[in-house]
Amino acid sequence: MKATWVLVAGKAGARVFSFEPGEKDSWSMEHVFAHPAGRLREQEMVSDRAGRSFHRGGDKVSHAGGHPGGQVMHEEVTFAKKLSGFLEKSRRRSLYDRLFVVADPGFTGILKKKLDPRTGQTVTGFIQLDLGKQSAEEIRKMMSGKIFPSPPLPERSGVK
Repeated sequence: MKATWVLVAGKAGARVFSFEPGEKDSWSMEHVFAHPAGRLREQEMVSDRAGRSFHRGGDKVSHAGGHPGGQVMHEEVTFAKKLSGFLEKSRRRSLYDRLFVVADPGFTGILKKKLDPRTGQTVTGFIQLDLGKQSAEEIRKMMSGKIFPSPPLPERSGVK
């Protein structure tokens, strides 16, 4: 059996962890993606304020130009495309069998839309948590219970 990957992603970066089911201590970090632009706010990305447009004629109407959150959303989509491309290439090279995606709810939705259908089929689960600032060991501990649930307790017969 090939490796299972856990992608822990956020707007500012991502890490890919790998483990071999059944092998003790096989948890390792395979790839790190930095995306510093994901930490920026809209006003830090855009140097000028949105313009205003006025209509000629009798109507005294003005409209503010630009889209609020436009550049931030663009950065998130760009990063999701980058991650999606990486996952697709890795799947084609048969580097993993199963994939778990751990990300905050907003970024999870963007990433789901950018995954190609065949890569999407390898996703075993989407876990909506923001673990971007957690250490690799903390992530391993948190994910082990979600990926490998505890076996059910044996039923006791005759005990009340």
